[in-house]
Amino acid sequence: MKTFLKKKSIPFEGDNIEITQLSGLERFDFLDYCSDLEKPTQPKQPAEDATEQEFEQYYEAMEKCLKKWSRVNFIGQSRLVAYGYQISDIELEERHQMVMSSMTPELVKLLHDEIAVFSGIPLPKEAEETSEPDHADAEQSEEQLEPVDPKG
Repeated sequence: MKTFLKKKSIPFEGDNIEITQLSGLERFDFLDYCSDLEKPTQPKQPAEDATEQEFEQYYEAMEKCLKKWSRVNFIGQSRLVAYGYQISDIELEERHQMVMSSMTPELVKLLHDEIAVFSGIPLPKEAEETSEPDHADAEQSEEQLEPVDPKG
């Protein structure tokens, strides 16, 4: 049987890492896995008239929450890498543990992004790209919202 999934070599620090495109089923399994990860709960923001101590506690709780989100993000990214970084006959769970324990967060992010794009999984736009729309884009989107008279 012919394999339809493509392979690609990614250069990293003088070495090449071979990745494999995800199948449709692997993509759905990955999404299911990510949706089952426990999401951190964000602390409640104190009222405007809160004491300085209450704000400090809130900021500390937010910092902990951000660290938990970073961990969840790393776990999710490394899971996708485990799907696309196929090593001989090692099962997915073992590959996932291996990726998390032997790769740096930077390498995991690089491979995650490469595998996602290679497999047709859209990546979110970077914050810099979405922070300020161009004036022309703003005008165009306003024009698109206005009803158009087909006779006009």
